[in-house]
Amino acid sequence: MIRFFHTSNVRKAAEKPASAKLRFHVAPDVKASMHPDGMVLIHLGKGTVFSANRAGAAIWNAAAQRWSVERVAKAISGEFDIPADTAQRDTTAFLRELEAAGLLIADAS
Repeated sequence: MIRFFHTSNVRKAAEKPASAKLRFHVAPDVKASMHPDGMVLIHLGKGTVFSANRAGAAIWNAAAQRWSVERVAKAISGEFDIPADTAQRDTTAFLRELEAAGLLIADAS
């Protein structure tokens, strides 16, 4: 699995099945700062800081635009030249980590 996300304050996201059509939106207390190597996320309500590499930043940006998991994974697969099934699995896992950390909220289906 590709590691996109680094923090010591987040528990591992529960493995939940994710629909390829699932979409997320940014939690209201979260701010993102992009940089050439990735990004930093700040959860103002919790006072926590998170960082992600370039792939994680690409996933975050797509999720912030409410792209579906399927669309995000396809873009990551192409941009980082990784197999589609790996991109799907890792994108889903990363989005679930962001959700568990309170950074993203799953849209109602």
